[in-house]
Amino acid sequence: MGTAKTKKREVTRQKVIQAAISCIYRDGFNAAHTNKIAKDAGVTWGVLQYHFGDKDGLLQAVIDHIFEDFQQTLANVELNGGNLQQRLRQLIDAVWGLISKKEYRASIAILRNAGKDENSRINGQKQVKQWAATISQLWDELLPEDVRNSPASDAARHLMFATLRGLADDINPQARLTRKSWQAERAALAEAIAYLLVGEQRT
Repeated sequence: MGTAKTKKREVTRQKVIQAAISCIYRDGFNAAHTNKIAKDAGVTWGVLQYHFGDKDGLLQAVIDHIFEDFQQTLANVELNGGNLQQRLRQLIDAVWGLISKKEYRASIAILRNAGKDENSRINGQKQVKQWAATISQLWDELLPEDVRNSPASDAARHLMFATLRGLADDINPQARLTRKSWQAERAALAEAIAYLLVGEQRT
C-alpha cells in the first residue's frame, strides 16, 4: 500500500515538473504562473502546494530534476573516436543533446530570474558546479596530456561551450523544426576546435 502511494506521489510530482518546464519554455518565465502550471499538469493548486510548498519550491525541484538528468547523461558519455576531431564531435554532440532541449532553456530562465530576485530561495549553485566539474572531467579525458596542459586548452574549451550555448539560444521555441539537426555547425565546430588545439597536421 505504501509503495503504491509513493509511486503515485512521484508520478504526480513528475507531471507537475514537466508541466513547469514546458510552460516556462513555451510561454517564458514571467508567464509561467503556478495556476497555469497546475492546470497544464491536470492538478489543483492545492496539490501543487502539497508537493512543492510554493513556486520557489517547485522551481527548485525543476532545477534539481534537470541537472540530475544532465549528470546521468554525461556520466554515460564515452569518447572513443579514432582521432581528436572525432572525439570532439562526440563530446559536442553529447553536450548539444542536452543544451538544445527545452529543459536546458527552462533551467537557464529559472537561474537567471532567481538571481535577479533577492527574495528568491532558489539555489542552483551546487548543480551548476557539478555540471562544470563533469564537463571538465570529460574534457580532460578527451585530450592527451600534452594538449590538455597547453595554453590553447582553456581557450578551446571556452570557445566550444560558448558556441554551443549560442547555437542553443538561436533555437526558436515556436519553430524548432526549421533547423533541428544543426549537424553542419557541429561538424565545423569540431574541426575548428581540433585545429585550435593541435593544428591541422595532428587532428
